[in-house]
Amino acid sequence: VILAAALIAVIMLFFLLLKLKIGAEEAEVTYNGFQFVNVNGLWQTEWQRDNQVYVLEFRHNPKEVGDIPVIGKTDIRFQLENVYITFDAGEEQSTETAYVAVAAAELSRKLVTPFERNVIAACTSNQTSACEGRETVTCENTNSTVIYLKQAEETKIELKGNCAIVQ
Repeated sequence: VILAAALIAVIMLFFLLLKLKIGAEEAEVTYNGFQFVNVNGLWQTEWQRDNQVYVLEFRHNPKEVGDIPVIGKTDIRFQLENVYITFDAGEEQSTETAYVAVAAAELSRKLVTPFERNVIAACTSNQTSACEGRETVTCENTNSTVIYLKQAEETKIELKGNCAIVQ
């Protein structure tokens, strides 16, 4: 009986240690030389520009989004200081439009401080009150940098010259 109890205790200890090891691995991810650490549900990494270190936060670590296809390429216009973040504004508020708004806000915050970009909110058309007073910007009607947050069934990123279409 004592031997059986000791064996069960050892097995339980083994599984507990295995679970702790797996949990620790999930809290840290190394990708492309960057260390990502899960802090309160957000993934943080440090990036340095000149002598300034920035802490960048992401909702997902690189391994979680690594299977999202990225097709095409950008050109020199994608490096311009002004960046338009544009989207299709519909009349109906929905979960999808809320996700687009959150994505736009988080992306803007990451572009402004560490990358010193001037982010300008825009719409692909001016048909709703949400777009009143905003510039109408598409990938085709400007030579500026454009990030188009597009609601679509397929998840992918398409790069086209001055434009990144994130859907």
